[in-house]
Amino acid sequence: MSGSLSKGYFDMPWGQIHYRTSPSNHTRSPMFLLHQSPLSSRNYDRLLPLLAEHCAPYALDTPGYGGSSAAPLDWEVEDYANAVWKCADAIGAEKIVLFGRATGTVFAVEAALSHPERVSCLILHGMPVYTDEERADRMANFAPPFQYLDDGSHISAIWKRIQGEYPWIDPELATHFVQDYLAAGADFAQSYRAIWRYDLPNRVANTLAVPTLLIGGTDDRIGFMHERAVALLPAADTVVLEAATDFVAEQSPTLLASHLIDFIGKNMSNP
Repeated sequence: MSGSLSKGYFDMPWGQIHYRTSPSNHTRSPMFLLHQSPLSSRNYDRLLPLLAEHCAPYALDTPGYGGSSAAPLDWEVEDYANAVWKCADAIGAEKIVLFGRATGTVFAVEAALSHPERVSCLILHGMPVYTDEERADRMANFAPPFQYLDDGSHISAIWKRIQGEYPWIDPELATHFVQDYLAAGADFAQSYRAIWRYDLPNRVANTLAVPTLLIGGTDDRIGFMHERAVALLPAADTVVLEAATDFVAEQSPTLLASHLIDFIGKNMSNP
């Protein structure tokens, strides 16, 4: 396994994008990993060293999350996707592997659609394929901003929200999530709103021309959307991981890495 993690920043016209990486041979193809909202690249701390034997991995904090600067308020999915390419340009990468989880899958898909010639392969873990009705309901009800309160009860409210979404969660992981929520700020749903405004099925419409792997999990909170993703991308390879939750990268990183490494090895131009 490669050595410890390191961190850095990519400078952007509007601020900085924070990333985590693990030491790797610089001749290996870069891989960019995009996390789910409202969390951070910390999700991939245990995964990155496993990948570094096979690629040069960079886990990005979505603008507005983790250690990255806030995104402009009017950003759409296309803007988040373009930020990925600015990071790729910053390291001089002509071609990359793209991995996304949940919200990050949508940004990864748009990045691949906008520059398919620059994507060796695309790996999507839990792609949220919403109906129009679900998108409208989420926009109206799912993630209202929290208020900062003198007695600190907003922190316990975040804790209860996390436990409500993931009843199985252990206190250490929940604490990491609270940290990520607080880093994102009171309006933690900006990137959510971008994907709820984005008509993923019509945007894809059989035009995704890069090798793609869809990963589902039997214990994933959005696992019911996996079959929708398969129907949307019928040419994609698929795998469903038994007993895998939303956070298999943290709970079973070796399992996830084995599937990623296998797919990357089959499709990367310079493994």
